[in-house]
Amino acid sequence: MNTSDVVAMLAENWNMTQAEARKFLDVITQTFNENIASGNSFSIPELGTFGAATRKERTSYNPHYEQYMKLPPKRVVDFTPSKGLKEDLKQVDIDDE
Repeated sequence: MNTSDVVAMLAENWNMTQAEARKFLDVITQTFNENIASGNSFSIPELGTFGAATRKERTSYNPHYEQYMKLPPKRVVDFTPSKGLKEDLKQVDIDDE
């Protein structure tokens, strides 16, 4: 599913134009990005919790140069799925995908 599909689905489900749905999606995405960038976490019921985490410095192997290199710490997006989402995924039959 891509952005156009999401916009079309929002427009159809909420009886709005695709332009309005696109603007709504842009505002929501911008709000999420600003919250995560500022270090805040937020929850969406039945989906999960989004936040930012710091990945520790680590050593990685580069096969092209055949040597180890240190990767510095960095900030990453962290997602913890809700219990409801985990249960829903358990119900999905693998053959249905």
